[in-house]
Amino acid sequence: MSGRRPARVGIEEVPNQIFIGCPWKTVRPKYERCIDQLRKKYPLSFVIIGRQDGQEAEDLLANIKERLLQSSFAVFDASSGNANVSLEFGFSEAQDIPRALYVSTHGAAKQSSETPIIADLAGKKRNQYKQESGLLKLLNQLCSDHPYTIRFERFVHQTFRNYSKGSKKRPRALALKIIHCLDGSRDVRRTDVVQKMLADTGKYDRQEIDDMIRKLHSAGLIKSLQGPHSKVTIV
Repeated sequence: MSGRRPARVGIEEVPNQIFIGCPWKTVRPKYERCIDQLRKKYPLSFVIIGRQDGQEAEDLLANIKERLLQSSFAVFDASSGNANVSLEFGFSEAQDIPRALYVSTHGAAKQSSETPIIADLAGKKRNQYKQESGLLKLLNQLCSDHPYTIRFERFVHQTFRNYSKGSKKRPRALALKIIHCLDGSRDVRRTDVVQKMLADTGKYDRQEIDDMIRKLHSAGLIKSLQGPHSKVTIV
């Protein structure tokens, strides 16, 4: 997987963001269930864009383009022969966004397709899966190989190398939760991150949270500026 791309049309990449383009009604729930599991293990933010009530098509397209340009990687699921997925894939290809094409080989997915695979994507290399467990396996591999995950795991190994396996779980979980506070956002107020962690079921104290934010900042995984209006940003 390639590293960071240069900024495009004035939009800065979010290094841990992965765009998911998939049929909204039929396939999206599978991805959402997988993402719920992946968030517990990986420091990656997944974005799935769909039409909201009353949202104009032009606004939706603009939102999709912006999120794609922000993303470090994109996954497109062409299981149902969805024309929107083809459009999104073509845009990412034109913008040289690292990407992968997924297709379900399950009989029900084939039967619901407009065509076995839409013509624009017919010659593209694709990753196949049959059941949701197969999709989760593909996404797990993608997450493991992602540059931000590699940087995060290096941070955990170096920072907590003297911890026992059991005692390493708590700080690792806290680091993941802090990073996930920024899911879907360019940046978040530092005070909001701290308050969310204080209210977390992990029962973290203020010093523990502040210390972890400093460690993540020093490791170059986030940027945390000081001051009354300080914000936290993924870097």
